[in-house]
Amino acid sequence: MSGTLYIVGTPIGNLKDITYRAVETLASVDMIACEDTRHTAVLLKHYGISKQLVSYYKQKEKAASSKIAEALEEGKNVALVTDAGMPCVSDPGAVLVKECRERGIRIESVPGPSAVVTAMSVSGITDGKFAFIGFLPDKNADRRELLGETKAYGIPLIFYTAPHDLKKTLAELLNAYGDRRVTVVKELTKIHESVYEGTLSSVEIEDERGEFVLIVEPAEEAGEKADPAEALEELLASGVSPAEAARRVALKCNLNRNAVYALALKLKDKR
Repeated sequence: MSGTLYIVGTPIGNLKDITYRAVETLASVDMIACEDTRHTAVLLKHYGISKQLVSYYKQKEKAASSKIAEALEEGKNVALVTDAGMPCVSDPGAVLVKECRERGIRIESVPGPSAVVTAMSVSGITDGKFAFIGFLPDKNADRRELLGETKAYGIPLIFYTAPHDLKKTLAELLNAYGDRRVTVVKELTKIHESVYEGTLSSVEIEDERGEFVLIVEPAEEAGEKADPAEALEELLASGVSPAEAARRVALKCNLNRNAVYALALKLKDKR
């Protein structure tokens, strides 16, 4: 009888962000297929788990999938993990899942953290809809094609980027989409977790080390551009503080925050 392949979610930063079921599964399987054995070993050591680790990364995904599927057919239970979050979502795993499905091997999901929904939860963006894009392709032509296809999407777009690609990615997004509002979330669940807001041309990030999630908002419709004074008046009338009103209007209208704050104070004094 074949074993079971468990797709296990692991922490995206804080090692405490793992489910009881995930820990139990990792402790019970015969072996663990992982993106980076050194990275996974740290997690296992933290929870006192000792298991056979098998490398499973993008460059050798197909060959590794066949070997793991054979072990499953021999009756072994295998857990598939990635360095952070859920396998198969901007990480290796889909090739193995497909092969196991074709061979009739049982597959179970053990869900865990996701940088996508975690970033959305701290962004303050109220639109519940979004499109997850992930990392941009390696080839320039493929990047341009993808950005061209997604330019007209009327919902927030979520990208992943590594620290050494941050400036390049922001510049490419600006060139493809124009100067849209963006929320940059850094080092989710870690000590230095930070959220930066601005536009693609002006967002200021204090430290470019770490892993980043970019949430790019849809373009403003031509008829929707707000008059800053009117927008401030409306917010102030609803009880929003001048500082918070200035922050919102500066982002919406792509204006200097300090200048908008000065206008907010003047409008408040006139009330």
